[in-house]
Amino acid sequence: MAGESITEILLQADARGEPLGPAAITFLVRRYAAGGGDDVRRALERGLTGVLDGVAAGEREPAWIPMLCEAAAVTDDERVGDAVAALSRALREAWPYRGPMLDAMHGIDACLAAAMFLSGGRPDGRDLVAGAVDELERVVSLAYRPGESLPRSLRSPDEPDGGVEEHVAAAAALLTAHDLTARLPYSMLAEELIQPVRRSTDEPGVAARCALARVLGRLARLHDDEEYVRAAIVAPSSDYRAEARIVLDGVAALAARHSEDAALLGVAMGEIAHAS
Repeated sequence: MAGESITEILLQADARGEPLGPAAITFLVRRYAAGGGDDVRRALERGLTGVLDGVAAGEREPAWIPMLCEAAAVTDDERVGDAVAALSRALREAWPYRGPMLDAMHGIDACLAAAMFLSGGRPDGRDLVAGAVDELERVVSLAYRPGESLPRSLRSPDEPDGGVEEHVAAAAALLTAHDLTARLPYSMLAEELIQPVRRSTDEPGVAARCALARVLGRLARLHDDEEYVRAAIVAPSSDYRAEARIVLDGVAALAARHSEDAALLGVAMGEIAHAS
């Protein structure tokens, strides 16, 4: 599905008055930054306003954080930074977290993204880096067993029944921690955790498959770095970029049925193309 088709799907959803999800707004941010027209700008403004109003009303969604961090580059609305700070504070209040592994890793990943954004001068970011990294290491030490699957819930860390979604979310958070700290153990563990599910026969939804493709694309970019490959322990004969494209090709038809799924596909496709 081409970017123009995805843009049209999102613009039609906006015209119908449907609230745009975090992936849809992220996609529109990137389209607008690349030269999107007034129709993209208007849809983006409405989507961002809805999210900012939701945050002000007390709504909390971890996926809003990375989206707002990107949106800050195309808007001068001061509420964006305040919203990122408010969302990250709300997530931190739940630490140490002992619920579903998926929620734990989504929250940590979002806070790591917030830390990168807020550390550029806001007092909110001063200790968020250390706090998010500490929570990541606590969860990993509780849940990770070499050679075993991650648990579905931190309440039962000795029951390794986690699937594609849990492993992808953990790998994504570890890769973000590597982006933030440059610590090789984080990216190497991310690569280890993705191995059992990278060619999984399970058929999770569009969101999970797109998240898998994005992680594979991030690993591909690391493997393109000769210095990184020399320093890290990497999986041999890994064509993560080709695998990511196969994953996305497999969900393209399904993604067209829903605006947020179409946006998830578009965001992932853009990142894989950027990784080439």
